[in-house]
Amino acid sequence: MDKIQLFCTHIRAALACYADLPPEGQARARLYAGKKLRSVGLIKAAADEPGGELAGELLQKMQQSDNPQ
Repeated sequence: MDKIQLFCTHIRAALACYADLPPEGQARARLYAGKKLRSVGLIKAAADEPGGELAGELLQKMQQSDNPQ
């Protein structure tokens, strides 16, 4: 399964769960997703900077953790 298919599968599952949450659960889910998006954005930015090899390795490991081998 390529990465975009995997992403779409995960997003559909997350949205289905989100729809079943009570309002306070939905608020917590939005907060969690926002934090994760910012974190990945910061890691990506660090990886693109000179000397960002360690951040690049971390980003690769995060991507690999979703792909069974």
